[in-house]
This record gives sequence, C-alpha cells and structure tokens, in this order.
Amino acid sequence: MKKIILIGCGGHAKSVVDAIEASGAYEIIGFTDTAEKADFCYRGYQVLGDDTRLPTLFEKGVCEAFVCIGYMGRNRLRNQLYCTLKNIGFSLAAVVDPSAIIAKDVKIGEGTFVGKRAVINSAAVVGKMAIINTGAVIEHDSVVGDFCHVACGAVLCGGVTLGANSMVGANAVIVQGVSLPEDTFVKAGALRKGS
Repeated sequence: MKKIILIGCGGHAKSVVDAIEASGAYEIIGFTDTAEKADFCYRGYQVLGDDTRLPTLFEKGVCEAFVCIGYMGRNRLRNQLYCTLKNIGFSLAAVVDPSAIIAKDVKIGEGTFVGKRAVINSAAVVGKMAIINTGAVIEHDSVVGDFCHVACGAVLCGGVTLGANSMVGANAVIVQGVSLPEDTFVKAGALRKGS
C-alpha cells in the first residue's frame, strides 16, 4: 500500500483522514504543520514536523501527498503548497470518499477532495486541487476549475462552468448553463442564474 503524508491538520484534515481510511487506498504516515500544532494527534496520526521535513520524507519513499488545508481564505497557500510538493516530486492523490457517487466518465484532477455523499454526474470535469464537499452535486457536463471549492450541499446544475480559484458557498445553486469567471465567490444559499 502506498504511503501518504497529509499537509495541514485542521478541520478539513479530519474529513480527509476519514475518507482515506474508508477507501483503504493509502497508508497515512502523519501530518506536517506549523510548530504550534506539534502536539496534534488525530486517530493516532501525529504531526511529524513542519513542511521542511517534506524532502526527507520523499527521499525515504513517501511519494504521495495531500493538502488538507481548506479553501476559506487560504487558496493562495493551497496553491503554494501544491507547487512546493510538485517541485519535490510528490504525486498528489485525488481523495474520494467511498460514499460519493461518481459517474464512470468523470475526470477528477490531482489533489482534489470529494466528500461524503457528493454526486458528480456524467461527463463532468473537476480540476486539480478542488474541494467538492459533503453532499455537493456537480451535474452532467459541468466543469469545475482548478483550486475551486464547492461547499456542503451546493448544486451546480447541468453544463455549469466554474472558473479556477472560485468558491460556491453551502447550499448555493448555480442554474444550468451558467459560466462563472475565475475568482468568483457565490455566497451560501445564493441562486445564480444566467444573464
């Protein structure tokens, strides 16, 4: 079984750990995080040091990594960590909770998280480093750009395009065929229609 290091140990990391354990796809060796979180432990996984340990872990055969830092105001940090990990040589796994429903022809980019009971329907494409959170729905033919976050219960109806670095808040709905540019923020509970 491949070993994986998790970057960041906040709340989102707990969802990632649960999905990885449920899938049985990787052996989690622990977290990296700041010195302030050195004593953090979740389900027996501990912080092994800060991100300066990553090259050493890679040299010791840990070739998979996953960024567990959530989107909220930290997308620039997620992007920097992605670049750092790729420069070291890590592969970034896509982590999909086994309860998610994913159509056979869906494409999911590296480093993306798909949470519990999320649905991604036929011919949808989800870019790299995206977060498709609990119960979110990405309908057929939709495209979710790199580094996007579709929050809990949000719905992208058929043929929606969501530009890179965008956030769709909890329980928001984007009506079919709408295209939103990069860096869009859709607030929780909003309804976005075409113009």
